[in-house]
Amino acid sequence: MQIFHVFLLFLCYSFIGWAWETALCSTREKRFINRGFLYGPLCPVYGFGGLLIMYLLKPWAHTWIPLFLASMVITSILEYLTSWGMEKLFHARWWDYSSHKFNLNGRIYLGGAFFFGIMGTTVMHFVHPYLVNFLVSLPNAVVTGLAISLGVVLAVDFAFTLRNLVDFASYMTKLRSFVETLRERYTTESWYQESSLSELFERIKERIEEGKLKADANLLETMEALKNRQRRHYGFVRRFPSMRSEKFRLGIENLKQQVREEIRQRREERKNKKAQ
Repeated sequence: MQIFHVFLLFLCYSFIGWAWETALCSTREKRFINRGFLYGPLCPVYGFGGLLIMYLLKPWAHTWIPLFLASMVITSILEYLTSWGMEKLFHARWWDYSSHKFNLNGRIYLGGAFFFGIMGTTVMHFVHPYLVNFLVSLPNAVVTGLAISLGVVLAVDFAFTLRNLVDFASYMTKLRSFVETLRERYTTESWYQESSLSELFERIKERIEEGKLKADANLLETMEALKNRQRRHYGFVRRFPSMRSEKFRLGIENLKQQVREEIRQRREERKNKKAQ
């Protein structure tokens, strides 16, 4: 097969993974969740996992138990390394299995590995051969044009996603630094509480307006800027409800709180419209 055929296989498995993750998480959360980092309907980790299984485990392609066990191992290693790498780069754990039984550092767990084993075995036996035959049957010009076109789209999507991830980490860093400044100034005050950053910001703003607290204009401007900027990062929390971070714990919990409130309000609005 040509490299373009392999790339299209990667996109197919990425789409299959996205469809599965989206359906599973949407059912669990009772709302639509566009699962994945990218804007488009792709989960690249499934694409890489699919290619690893299809090519590294090709000698066991006609087996069942060995293929199942090997698929479990390969996909679990890939998921663990992806989780670890993303946390090192952006200081946040995007999915967390700590509440599941038989998990390893919250990054992978036995139930997920079992499912990946079933998925890998099923795809190898019943999906991969047909996908390969279909792609090989297409004219080379069609395969080349399709691969290049989709590759350009994927590159643009990846560039925008990477920019948002960098911006997310930058925002969290600034928010953490600002909270440390507030802590140094007001931690001895009885009204100071960090249980909710949004409530803390509102409490500080109210006390300044009432003349109970002296603060420079820069403080209010920074709070407003951080508050206005947080909305652009709601998407990450919507897609990964179990996201957590030791470094950015307060910031992420605040985003989760705001997203939950927004979802609640939307449900109330839909409920009221139906009642009318």
